[in-house]
Amino acid sequence: MPKKAVLLKSLTRCRIRSSFNKYNLFNIYKKTNPDFRTKSLYQQKWSAKQETRSYHGEYITEGRWSTLFEPKLESVAQLDASLRGDGKMEPTPFLSQTYAVLEKRLDFALFRAMFASSVRQARQFILHGNVTVNGLKIRHPGYILKPGDLFHVKPDKVLEALGARKPSLSEALKVDKTQIILWNKYVKEAKENPRKLWDDKMNKQKNIPESSNKKESITKFIEKYNANMEKKEHDELKSCTPRNMLVNILKVQASRKDESTPLTFKDFEDVVSKEDKLSHSVFKCYESLDKSKQISWEAIHGKSDKELAVIADNLLSFTPEMKEKLSDTAKVSIRTGIKQLSDLTKEYSNSIRSFYETSKANPDTNYIPYDSNWSKNLRYHEKVEFDSIAEDEKLASKTINLPWQKHVYGRENPKKPYFTPWKPRPFLAPFTVLPHHIEISFKTCHAVYLRDPVARPGHSEVISPFDDTVHELAYMYYVRKGK
Repeated sequence: MPKKAVLLKSLTRCRIRSSFNKYNLFNIYKKTNPDFRTKSLYQQKWSAKQETRSYHGEYITEGRWSTLFEPKLESVAQLDASLRGDGKMEPTPFLSQTYAVLEKRLDFALFRAMFASSVRQARQFILHGNVTVNGLKIRHPGYILKPGDLFHVKPDKVLEALGARKPSLSEALKVDKTQIILWNKYVKEAKENPRKLWDDKMNKQKNIPESSNKKESITKFIEKYNANMEKKEHDELKSCTPRNMLVNILKVQASRKDESTPLTFKDFEDVVSKEDKLSHSVFKCYESLDKSKQISWEAIHGKSDKELAVIADNLLSFTPEMKEKLSDTAKVSIRTGIKQLSDLTKEYSNSIRSFYETSKANPDTNYIPYDSNWSKNLRYHEKVEFDSIAEDEKLASKTINLPWQKHVYGRENPKKPYFTPWKPRPFLAPFTVLPHHIEISFKTCHAVYLRDPVARPGHSEVISPFDDTVHELAYMYYVRKGK
């Protein structure tokens, strides 16, 4: 039976454990090397044994550990002794191999491979039948792995181990209530003073330090934003042809309610939406073409887009029938309009390029040009009666409708035992130290135990928060059997 988990996370005792817990991270930060100056040799060995055993197999009793301990330590020898003195080769920390025998155990291998958040949780996964070795289910945490063994943990268990804690329904609704209040406040400010809010947001983005996690996400957003702008520019330039512009002019003509309603240059602003000043030129093209009587309201009213496209093609390139029927005056009017349309297309293409050039974000300052329409699409969240949905999760998921979240906070899938959508647990990054003797695949939650860990010049494959001096004293304690 393993030791009971008593005061494992105590900040007073300050013991470093084999765990990804945030309190353990604080203990690592606070921990200093034991003070051996005022202690006898036996006291030094005892203190070193206490410190190292709190991390290496703290759940294993001393009696059980004494049967596992091996005085012979595996290491790589320094064959060329002439390289030791001149600093060309670092010494081998072979005394850090004191606890290398534990790294062969299945529960420790699971923890080293980051398939469990602690060795105790790894033991739980094994005992519950969630781990296989070479395709066979193993229920013994102390199973000794051999080089080449392939072990696997159920992916849901790995997601649970490395994922953030799943909040209860009441906790999640408290967060959602705060989020809705803040969102409605933000929407109100955006609609009242959109320019000020935009500038404040851009200033915050500009002052974000390079070391911040938000910096990377903002950089990716700006890259995506600029790529989207380039795609829009490419599509609009591709569609900016005399034919397409003529079709749009015909659509404006066909959309009139009756023939008595005169058109003005303002009716053609949507044809050149990126440069409203060119609407006067569009109107001149329309007037020239209208003199030919070929685009009169009676001739094109009620026509479909395909039919309007056929009319545009005929105007750009006369058919034999049109050449016979059209008068010379009509032909001159059409050709004049087409010439004006061709010049307009070139001018509007330059306007499109300049528009998108000024609309692109600056990756150096994280500045995105102001869009006057950005706040118009924002919507207030409807009032929510949280008392009525406090016990009905399905109703709560339908009621919560935030732009970034269409479900209860952290409970997108209530059946999962971890935070959904999945996100890593806090303070995980400092613990992401992968061993050299295990090859890991996080996509499939498989790992291969390549070999037993060894010590090499200047490097030990046994991961430990303690230096070689502490391990030396602990080794001296056990090699003398506590004497």
